[in-house]
Amino acid sequence: MRALLRFFTAILILVPLSSSAKWNYDLSAEQFIDETANSIAAEVSQFPDALFMTQTDKLKVNQLLTATLNEQDKHLVQFYDKLSAYQEEKNDDHWRQTESSYLTLNSLSQSKQALLMLADERTRENLIGFGPSGVKQFNQEWALVQVNLEYMVYFQVRSFGAFLQDLFISPVPVIWVALKVFAIYFVLTWWLTNSQRLISIFRETQLGVNTAPPIWVRIIWYLTRAQRAIAWLVAITLSLRVLSSIPSLQHLIFLEIFTWWVLGGSIAISFILEFVYRHSRRSSPEMIALRLKTIQRYVWSAIFAGVVLQISLRTLGQATIYHWIYSALFFWFVLVTLSVLRLWRIHVFEIVTQQTDRPVWLQWAVTHRDTFILRIVATAVAIAWISIHTFQHRVVSALSQYSFFSQALAYLFKIEVAKQAETSDAQSHLVRVKGNETFNYVLPGSQDSDLIRYAQDEIKTLSKYLLSDSPAICVVSGERGVGATTLLNTILHKVKNAEPIYLNCPYSGYKELLELFALSLGLEESATEIQVLAFLRKSEQTYLIAVDNAQRLVKPMVGGLSGLIKLTNLLRRSKKNHRVVMAIEKSSWRFVDRARGERLLFDWVAFMPRWSELQIQELLDSRINTQIENPLSFEGLVVPKQWDQEDITEAERARKGFYRILWHYSDGNPTVALRFFRLSLNRDKETKQVKVRLFTAPQSAELESMPKPMLAVIRSIVQLEVASPEELSECTQLSIAEVIGTLRYFQSRGFIEWSEDKARVSDHWFRHITNVLDRQHLLVK
Repeated sequence: MRALLRFFTAILILVPLSSSAKWNYDLSAEQFIDETANSIAAEVSQFPDALFMTQTDKLKVNQLLTATLNEQDKHLVQFYDKLSAYQEEKNDDHWRQTESSYLTLNSLSQSKQALLMLADERTRENLIGFGPSGVKQFNQEWALVQVNLEYMVYFQVRSFGAFLQDLFISPVPVIWVALKVFAIYFVLTWWLTNSQRLISIFRETQLGVNTAPPIWVRIIWYLTRAQRAIAWLVAITLSLRVLSSIPSLQHLIFLEIFTWWVLGGSIAISFILEFVYRHSRRSSPEMIALRLKTIQRYVWSAIFAGVVLQISLRTLGQATIYHWIYSALFFWFVLVTLSVLRLWRIHVFEIVTQQTDRPVWLQWAVTHRDTFILRIVATAVAIAWISIHTFQHRVVSALSQYSFFSQALAYLFKIEVAKQAETSDAQSHLVRVKGNETFNYVLPGSQDSDLIRYAQDEIKTLSKYLLSDSPAICVVSGERGVGATTLLNTILHKVKNAEPIYLNCPYSGYKELLELFALSLGLEESATEIQVLAFLRKSEQTYLIAVDNAQRLVKPMVGGLSGLIKLTNLLRRSKKNHRVVMAIEKSSWRFVDRARGERLLFDWVAFMPRWSELQIQELLDSRINTQIENPLSFEGLVVPKQWDQEDITEAERARKGFYRILWHYSDGNPTVALRFFRLSLNRDKETKQVKVRLFTAPQSAELESMPKPMLAVIRSIVQLEVASPEELSECTQLSIAEVIGTLRYFQSRGFIEWSEDKARVSDHWFRHITNVLDRQHLLVK
């Protein structure tokens, strides 16, 4: 019999039959525990946490630990003798003595584990390490495992005998448990039979009719990928819980360890492999196979380690054998890692050798990739570099979605390009393409130009007001050149229940706008406000009126809103379902908002957003003329690599890098970006090929240090779009002489241009001037 028990100890790690570390017994069991073990347990419970222990406490811990080990040796011999006595004469008296020894050893094992946690590092390592003391403790724990196993066999035999006696007395509890288990497996069988049909119905009703299903639907769908394993896991767990309620079968609950680690591990593997496969569709089959093999090795190793550690923790506690097993598993994971490095070695260096810019330590790894022993280290170094490189790339790509980060990145990028341009193009034979010839290579906007998806949210919101049957007055505000005119035309083309009218407000103001409005309605050009109002009231036709450049009705001075107020009053008094949308530049809208506040009562004010980097790229690509014999080329444009532009060609990198510079300088204004794109065209004198080179942005320190009155003049010109000296004098409260002198100063430096007798900001200096005014808090872009 004893030889048979020793055989079972060989598979102790796989069968959790006892709970030496955490034995749950009721308070009445304390009377069976030896007094010395009880006193040791009481003293252990009085120790403070290890962080708050004094030197005296630490000394007492070491003394108590020595006493506990001695008591454990003594009671282990007694336990062995009592088991032998019980084997010879199986009576209740011998069994109570055996049980008393078993509980005493359990109490001492718990005290030993607690004292090891409180002991100093040197003492703990001495007892759980691989030295003589550690080997001695291992032998002691192994002997304890053997006698515990022998005790559990006798315990199960007595429990089974008691179970049979109870069964003959009253079989109702057993029948009730059997019915519960039968119900659990009946539900399991029903689910396994009908799961595919139910999942198909769920997919058709929840996923098939909804392009963007809610998160809970996607989670449920994802769980169905491992539905059979999940069903078995739930069924086995519930069955073990039900069966363990019978006293003689209480140790079946330990099988939950196997259930959750094995089935749970297989479920985890299914989800991980599914996730990796979904995110590796663009990778080669070899890459996908390597990833799946790597995951399987680590996950199955983790499952094995979890089962072994959990069982050893429940059976032995965190003592010597537990730490030996932990060390062995750590060594096992080292071997798994070495096998994974060997598996990835060839593929890793195929990726690394494609990189031309390699640091010194990575070059060392490439050099020693075939050297015996060093090749493992070299592979680890290469994988570390690829991981860091990939992480940087993904972080920068994610942050590039935010405008502030992309702007900072583009600024640094522009500086680097300018430095390289100074060295590479110093001796080049390039001459800039000027005038209307630039439109042969970068096309102007027209009705046939590709329409870029822009301001979709703003269009959607405005459509709720302007495409309904209710009267509305809305405002679209944005920087000059951002695309307000295109947005107005888009809305006018979408309207179905009204007659669209487009009015481009003249520079002269409200009087001329009223004439255009009358002509659009079919009235005489000389029609008065009363006649226009009467026509709108009597008309059976509903109108959608779009007033572009309505900032020309606004002047930044006292009484400067009279034209805008007249127009809104006229349209509001029409008392029909006419709708109006006006485009006002943002610089002028700030004046309107501050002057009138909530008294103007517009139904909705939509602010045009800046164009994103991707939208600017799409616009510039659509304007490049590819139909001519020699279209423009980005060849020779030296662009440094960026972490979010790794997997593209040199030509594509040069093009996207240059677009990023344009987007950064224009601050999301497409008109400014197109202008400086045309200023970047240069013709090679020898080959006649037109090439793109970095444009020269206007720079003037004079604007930054300019006196406030002069900045007020330039701001008024920006707000008025075109302005005569008399208008500027009224807006700035400066004399005509001061205004004329300032305008001559601006003209000599190219800041402004003259159209007849009115000044406007030069297109070339527009962005630089608005940036300066914005930094001086004199204008909102």
